[in-house]
Amino acid sequence: MATTTLTERAHAPTDPEAPQNPLDRVLGKPLAYVLTALVLLTLFAWPFLSDQDRVAPTRDPAFYTWRIEGLMTEEPARLLEIEGPEGMFAAGYRVTAPVLGAFLRQIPKVAQLSSVTFMMVGLPVLTALLLAGFAYRQRPDPLMFHSVAFAAGGLMLTPPFVGYLDNILVLFFLAAALPFLAPSRESWPARLALGVLLLLCGLTHPTTLVIFCLVLGLMAVIRLLVRRFDLRSVIRDDGPMLATAFVATVVTVAIWTIGIWGRSVSLAEAALLPPYGVDFFFDRLVLWVKAMRPLLNGPLLLIGLVGLLAARPFHKLSEDDLTRVSVAWLAPLVGIFGFLAGVAYTYYRFFNTTLAWVLLVGVGAYFAIRFFVERTRLGGINNLAWLGVLAVLFILATNFTNGFKLSGWTNPDNQWIEPQTKEDMDALRAYLSTQDPDRPVVFIADDEPPRPFQIYAFAKLTGNTSRYGLPEGMIDQGYLYLGSLENYLAGEATERGNSTYDELSPALLADVEKGIERSGQEPIVVLASAFNKKGANTGLAASEDVVVVADGAVDAESRTGGTTTTLLFPEDPNTSGALHLLRVIGGFLLLLVPGFIAFKTLLPEGELPEALGMVPALSTALLSFTGIVVIAVARGPFTLTLALVSVVVAAVIASLLGGRAGSRLPFIAGGRAARA
Repeated sequence: MATTTLTERAHAPTDPEAPQNPLDRVLGKPLAYVLTALVLLTLFAWPFLSDQDRVAPTRDPAFYTWRIEGLMTEEPARLLEIEGPEGMFAAGYRVTAPVLGAFLRQIPKVAQLSSVTFMMVGLPVLTALLLAGFAYRQRPDPLMFHSVAFAAGGLMLTPPFVGYLDNILVLFFLAAALPFLAPSRESWPARLALGVLLLLCGLTHPTTLVIFCLVLGLMAVIRLLVRRFDLRSVIRDDGPMLATAFVATVVTVAIWTIGIWGRSVSLAEAALLPPYGVDFFFDRLVLWVKAMRPLLNGPLLLIGLVGLLAARPFHKLSEDDLTRVSVAWLAPLVGIFGFLAGVAYTYYRFFNTTLAWVLLVGVGAYFAIRFFVERTRLGGINNLAWLGVLAVLFILATNFTNGFKLSGWTNPDNQWIEPQTKEDMDALRAYLSTQDPDRPVVFIADDEPPRPFQIYAFAKLTGNTSRYGLPEGMIDQGYLYLGSLENYLAGEATERGNSTYDELSPALLADVEKGIERSGQEPIVVLASAFNKKGANTGLAASEDVVVVADGAVDAESRTGGTTTTLLFPEDPNTSGALHLLRVIGGFLLLLVPGFIAFKTLLPEGELPEALGMVPALSTALLSFTGIVVIAVARGPFTLTLALVSVVVAAVIASLLGGRAGSRLPFIAGGRAARA
């Protein structure tokens, strides 16, 4: 876009004519910005670099892993049809994560279990860099960039973000959208960029998109109040931004209801509420809050908020996007107080609908460090000032160490699939690859969790993890039965006198029977020891009707009376060795091409601190968008050919974005640029 259409850059907090102190000179070097990005990346990636057999931590990656593989091997409509009872395995058109994962699998050719790991490492790092770049754009002080980057990076290891891939991905898109809010007033390319990013939010986590649209409305209200109800000026300045958000929301609803991949789905699949009570949700909320260390990070947040509000006169607050975004985006946190009304829902999940509290902690660290650094120029209190700097740095550093510990990021036992389970599922895949791919595969599972209602979490995790054991062409044939093998073979549900269990078992049985009826084939019944460590199915052996998987082997008694023991599924030779490493590096560089072009066309005045986050973010957005569209046209598996076509289309779109940079809507022609 044209330089005149860009948001007005704020001046640095220090006199630009005054000589910089040594700290500012060092932090302002290009190498310093790059080192900050590399340090963050190393901190997040090191556990997986030191042990390349490790997979992503927590349990949710199981869900994303099979969806990525399903997108590459099945028609897209089949991916949407895998729902389970009450939609426990469904996600509707929350498809950006599997599309991005498929790009990683096809072009850099990362291994199956590494696709989600790459995203779980890269997204928090890039989100921290995006927030730092946005803050630097508003306050071009090198210290602002580094403070926000490290503060945000440490907080990305807290419970709201670790494992919740769709939640961090949607916040990543929103962080990338922030620099386009003000330019959208006058620039069509900025509106297009903002619109695409918000649309991708609707295809990642629609509820967060709705919440952010309300935040944008609140930003307009703040401007209206500051300008003493000058409605015309607010419509002129915020109208295009709000209109873009409205259009993105409407298109999101249209995509879900029309079904661009061959099947329409309900927006109710956007968020599934687990069947837990108020006590569970409240306890989880308390756990999350404690993990965020409010006694240490809370003061920094308040310093950031007060510092932003005090930095400008009241009548100019509406012109400062950093302040407006930081204040308005705190509003979603009101949702955490639902327990006061006794309503049961996931109160704690409102923490990952906003990045304002993360951003403000970083801004607070900046104000505090800047204050202490400036005090070092005064005589007599230098030691106390440097102690203040060290105290802030201590908080930021221990946010990382505390986060690594609580999230299990560095704990080798905290992986979504245990090594023994992986070995068992590899053996099962090898066996199933010799069977008819149209036969349903029914996994029998049972457990005795500490709290009875947690059987729901066990069933959902087992249903997602078990699909790793399904080979290409069978991912849509996986089903789960909860209960005893004896009851399943008798065609009955299992009851225990537990309301959650007694509702879930018959629902899963009905889903199994529906799948068998649809296929018209006799199912393969699998009893895996990994999914039956407790409960009714321990110690069972293979029979004519059941395949047993344990100790890395499959015991399947055939109809002729023989017994088959399979070997491990062979490792893909294309995902190891020096040539593979070169392909990974070259593939990632290729994927960055659309983002580099888009950054030069959309933000030609952008500096290195902004480019570190924005180039990968714009590439991610363009590839996600074009990939989704290409799949909608092809209606087939996302092959390497479709991936390469998507990259080319994304690069072409990026090169065209600057073509009408100076165009403006007629009703804003009297805006700031015209007045200038």
